[in-house]
Amino acid sequence: MMGLARFAMKSQLNAGVLAAGFAALPMLYALSAALVALVTLRRGATEGTRVLLWSLAGGLVSWQLTGLILPLLVLPVTALLAMVMRSVQSWSVLLTVAALLGIALAIAAQVLLNDRVEAVITQVQQGVAGTDSSQPMWQMLESVKPNAAFLVMTVELLEALLCLVLARYWQAGLYNPGGFRQEFHALRISGRLLIALVLLAGLAYAVKPAAMLLLLLPLLFAGVALVHGVIAKTNMGGQWLLAFYVGGLLLNQFILPLLVLGAVIDGVVDIRARLTKAPDQNDE
Repeated sequence: MMGLARFAMKSQLNAGVLAAGFAALPMLYALSAALVALVTLRRGATEGTRVLLWSLAGGLVSWQLTGLILPLLVLPVTALLAMVMRSVQSWSVLLTVAALLGIALAIAAQVLLNDRVEAVITQVQQGVAGTDSSQPMWQMLESVKPNAAFLVMTVELLEALLCLVLARYWQAGLYNPGGFRQEFHALRISGRLLIALVLLAGLAYAVKPAAMLLLLLPLLFAGVALVHGVIAKTNMGGQWLLAFYVGGLLLNQFILPLLVLGAVIDGVVDIRARLTKAPDQNDE
């Protein structure tokens, strides 16, 4: 993967062709978004936008072949987040901006595309349950209709953030070895940003619960960073990270709230600063 990034950064043409090619392949558009973000992070918005146009051209090809339009949303959102990251150089600020951007886009989608989204869900209902509104699947899909824009945007924003993480990892690997590990382990949301996120999440829970998912994404990332940081500082070893991710997949309904809670507590008391660094620390 690092070889791919190295080849892309040799020239704008390399980056553009790779971004377009990966975007044209339905299962690989995330690599295209990460390449766009890498160019933006390293060389700025102008070159990043040029590579973004290449990737959007590939995304249009994929749309025509598969009918899937969502990759066309991930590409520009990832590029925009990369521009913000290049400007602020802070994961906590970036994640907060990302959550607010996600809410704005979800509201816009709900206003502009609500009828179309409901029509798609209705087609799915008829395909799954016919006209029998008493079936649990039909009722579940019906409950999704008012929140579809927020649910889709949560998934898309998560994808965009993961693409940005990959781009930042590539950037560090090429130009600042070890830099990503250091900044990710130090990721912590505290002070006014933490207060704002908690208050907004509480307001969203009362007004539009689906919007709360977008506001909890920054705390979820901070919780994962906390786990990485604690394991690294206490020299617990990579097997604990493996156990964490396996547990997260199998017990996500239990693990995810704990991560958010841990991020909030860490934002108040700074857990990593209170730990004693273990001797002979190894890489994760």
